[in-house]
Amino acid sequence: MGEIVSLTEYRDRKSPEVAVMRRLEHAVGRLDSVVQRRPGRMAPTVERELLLIARAVSSGMPLEAADRAERLADLLEHPAASGS
Repeated sequence: MGEIVSLTEYRDRKSPEVAVMRRLEHAVGRLDSVVQRRPGRMAPTVERELLLIARAVSSGMPLEAADRAERLADLLEHPAASGS
């Protein structure tokens, strides 16, 4: 029998830089969605984390930025973060 190959996984192994940028783009999209839905200002800790993500991107550290963005998106998407 044959083996099923994921083209995305294959591409990610061949070009890890592209995979990191894809992760970062996805995480930033999640953050954008969460931030747009929230009324008013974000908590100072959230604003600080967003600044650190932006700084990592501008400093050429996309892996750090992707890790931070994914963690922050996970936290903000959690039901407890909305106060419900």
